[in-house]
Amino acid sequence: MASTPTLEQFLRELGNIIRAGDGEQMRNYMIIEPPYNDLYQKMINEVRQNYPKEQEGALDDFCRDNLPEARDGIDGVSWTAFIYFIAQYFTFIRDVNVDNLLDTYNLFSEVMQKISSALGHSTLGIILLPTVIEYSKVFAKLAIGLDKQPELIANAVATTSDEGGEGETLPERAGNIIRSAFTTCLNDRNSSGIAPDNTPDSRNKKSGIYKLANLCLKIFFQCRKIRNCEQIFTNIYNQSPPLSIYPKAQQVTYLYYLGRFQFANSHFWRAQLALQHALDLTPANFISQRRLILIYLLTSNLLLGRFPSAALYSLPEARGLRQHFGPLCRAIARGDIPAFQQLTSLETGPSAGWLYSHKVLLEIRYRGFVLVQRSLTRLVFLVAGDPGDPEARKAPTLDISAVHTALRYLEHRPPQAAVYVDPDFEGMDPAELNYLDEDGEPNPLLLPTFAESEALIASMIDQNLINGFISHRQGRLAIQGAKRKAAVAAGWPKVWEVIVAKFAGEEVPGWKKDGAGGTGMGGGMVVNLSGVRGVS
Repeated sequence: MASTPTLEQFLRELGNIIRAGDGEQMRNYMIIEPPYNDLYQKMINEVRQNYPKEQEGALDDFCRDNLPEARDGIDGVSWTAFIYFIAQYFTFIRDVNVDNLLDTYNLFSEVMQKISSALGHSTLGIILLPTVIEYSKVFAKLAIGLDKQPELIANAVATTSDEGGEGETLPERAGNIIRSAFTTCLNDRNSSGIAPDNTPDSRNKKSGIYKLANLCLKIFFQCRKIRNCEQIFTNIYNQSPPLSIYPKAQQVTYLYYLGRFQFANSHFWRAQLALQHALDLTPANFISQRRLILIYLLTSNLLLGRFPSAALYSLPEARGLRQHFGPLCRAIARGDIPAFQQLTSLETGPSAGWLYSHKVLLEIRYRGFVLVQRSLTRLVFLVAGDPGDPEARKAPTLDISAVHTALRYLEHRPPQAAVYVDPDFEGMDPAELNYLDEDGEPNPLLLPTFAESEALIASMIDQNLINGFISHRQGRLAIQGAKRKAAVAAGWPKVWEVIVAKFAGEEVPGWKKDGAGGTGMGGGMVVNLSGVRGVS
């Protein structure tokens, strides 16, 4: 007859915990991370002796026989999923070898799927919530650790796409498993999720949604699967209690990732709203956290025409940021295209590598370039524009050919050591890709045409960055509003004011406030050139 006194005692204690409904005690009891103390070592030995590999069915039966509270249910509804979870837990502690991260991941993923299923019980599942959150933290740490060691998972793909496309990576799968627990919590209908004191109701699984959501977001950002975050934000926006009732630490983490998501989708206005609130909630002594938020907040504002002040640079969390952002701001404000191109090149930019490591370089390079071009048009008007005559009802104008000449002069690039030709474009003459021709002059094939220069100005007008209209017949830009203010101020309004007028009052999809909610992330997640703003 099998000798399992420690296992039987362990299951009796679990039964007592279920009857008491004590979630915190359940978490303390269900230790998952090695090393294990003597009591757990005894259990491991008993499992190995009596239920070795290939005996999982017998282990399920053993747990069912010794857990009547789950087998029969406290409220008359059996909790079979909990029995399977406990059996899987015993399998995990029997087989785990922390020296093999890949095997540990596979074992842990089975535990997580079983506990997520058990969490779904309509009345008893809440007892498992603290344990689910604790296990999710460990699982997230394991998944991120694997992502940082790609050689361990280079040939390991969790599942393949139904359409035969790119498979689901192991870290991505971990995030999706935790997301299933998050969804279970979000769908809890036992109460509104809000306690009488306007805090999360601990009797409702919604109390754990932001802890689980933040772990998912951390994994997805780490493994570069940001698209997977959208469903989390959508579900929270539609079903969550207000974010403000949750602890500040959870709010800050969530808003940081929401801001990063909006930034990655070129919604810099939404990004700065979320990031600014995250920064406001973060205590001053949390310098490293504030610095991380500030990097993305500062970049978002820069692309909206709002530059950092000397006071901001003086903050402890902003130490050293002036050297990275100051030259960029100067190049944008001056319309200095060559300087901007040099600063945003990984080959020549002293801060380009640092910006790239924070995943903001490409947004600055491509969105910020139009900012520089806008400032250049303003400069060209100051030098060569016709100020007009309000008394004679003559509007200020600018010859587009002057802008075209400036763009052609400034936008040629230095020669490159090597030229790459995409093999998909068969027949392209490599010489056409050289930045200089055989005489050392700018290659005309890479310089903007007059039509392109005109289209650039038209785009700025369409975005309200330039206030005027184009006379195609005369090839001139006419400035509007010069009767009320000076021509430059009328024609090139302050960019931040343009942005505020356009987006003020807009909600940030994914940020659930009192009374907020909708049908999803909203249309137009990526607005054409929404972050491309010049600077007055």
